[in-house]
Amino acid sequence: MTKSRTDAERRARQCERLSRLLRVLHLIMGPGRWDAESLAGELECSRRTVHRLLQTLSMAGVPWYYDESRQAYRVRHGFKFPGFEISKQVAVPPKPQQQPKPQPAITQVLKDGETLMVSLKQFLKSLQRLAPDKPD
Repeated sequence: MTKSRTDAERRARQCERLSRLLRVLHLIMGPGRWDAESLAGELECSRRTVHRLLQTLSMAGVPWYYDESRQAYRVRHGFKFPGFEISKQVAVPPKPQQQPKPQPAITQVLKDGETLMVSLKQFLKSLQRLAPDKPD
């Protein structure tokens, strides 16, 4: 008889998967030579898991590729998730005795936050479709 996981255990496992996925993205976007073997060693997982993580990144729209000349996985130069761009406007503090009005930078931050949430929800849906939780 198999034991069912609790909701807390499932959530912890999902967080671990997401953490590993974000770690792979961080590594292949940065300097260094990251092939399947070195990623597996760094993440303490199998090469098969690394390939599944890369597949998940593809489904999320990350343009990664294998650079033959460097023998490493890389992300196309200039890639950023939609909604992660930081606004270059700076909020100016309101003058005393004035009712503060929403500054354009604040409005932009709110819009960027909403866009980020939509992107993250889509990303999580992609993850759930790839590896749905199944009770053991």
